[in-house]
Amino acid sequence: MKAKKALSDGELIKNCAIKMAEAFNENKVGNKFQTVPLSKQTVTRRLEDISNQISNNVKDIIANCSYFSIALDESTDVSDTNQLLIFVRAIKEDFTIFEELLKVCSLHSTTRGVDIFNAVKSAVEEFGGFEKLSSVVTDGAKSMTGTISGFVGFLRQNQITVPTLHCIIHQEALCAKSIKLSTTMATVTKITNLIRGGNRSLTHRKFLTLLEEMDSAYGDLLLHTEVRRLSCGKCLVRFFELRHEIATFLREEVTNSAELQNDLEDVEFLRNLAFLADITQQLNVLNLQLKGKKQTIFQMVGFVDSFRKKLHLFKSALDKNNLLHFPCCRKLSEEKGLEFRDYTEIIEDLTS
Repeated sequence: MKAKKALSDGELIKNCAIKMAEAFNENKVGNKFQTVPLSKQTVTRRLEDISNQISNNVKDIIANCSYFSIALDESTDVSDTNQLLIFVRAIKEDFTIFEELLKVCSLHSTTRGVDIFNAVKSAVEEFGGFEKLSSVVTDGAKSMTGTISGFVGFLRQNQITVPTLHCIIHQEALCAKSIKLSTTMATVTKITNLIRGGNRSLTHRKFLTLLEEMDSAYGDLLLHTEVRRLSCGKCLVRFFELRHEIATFLREEVTNSAELQNDLEDVEFLRNLAFLADITQQLNVLNLQLKGKKQTIFQMVGFVDSFRKKLHLFKSALDKNNLLHFPCCRKLSEEKGLEFRDYTEIIEDLTS
């Protein structure tokens, strides 16, 4: 389940295990594998047992810990249903950090502060109540942070006075969005959707064929989902690397794309694209560091401070047009003899 594999894979694994036992002449082991039941009813029952065991373990840990904290994140699934994810974090008796998904609550109607509070209250009371709650981390949405009609406001109205914090990963994502190159990102998104978005399977197949014919280093464009915790760095780098192939494809296969073709030939657009790809890749490194499991606030602050120091290093390098830390910019500079000194202002904004 952790690997997100289909449960039907169990049949394949069972057969492989039997064959392996036979290859090593371990007939007794093979017979034991033969007796493993994999019917739908058995698998369903065992999944329920695993779920109950995890719930009981969480209840025991929360009951024995001195304090615990929760983190909330509300998002929408593929069926447009709002899902509230509640995570719990506690320190066990042996001082090891415990983190677990407490519950996923579906919000089928509205997502107001009162709806979120009622869902959280119901979930937390299943595991012992708010008495040991020490802090709450939210995703920063208005329905979460509102002091009157938001989730935080209802906490206070119910005499639950704990610190409420804005998730540091969401803050990092907001920082990345503050980069003043939104027009460039919008153009990249538009071209990507034109090639492989929506009902464009034929256009997409033609593009893949072109990449194969041009012996491209990459087999396809990457799609980016606009979710707060995800970075678009890899998508931008792939787009930059395929910029020549994309321009050729638009010219030969896509009608009414003259404006987009001009963008791909515009030096200023290419400079913005190269810099945006490089700086978002650096932000992606920070994003992945902050997502690490069982980290303390000291570690996370250390990652942020380290990144700020890196930004000062990047700014100093760009002042001298040293593109060692900016591979896309360096490649474009070698092709067209461009400079990137004026982008130090954007890095300065990120450090503030």
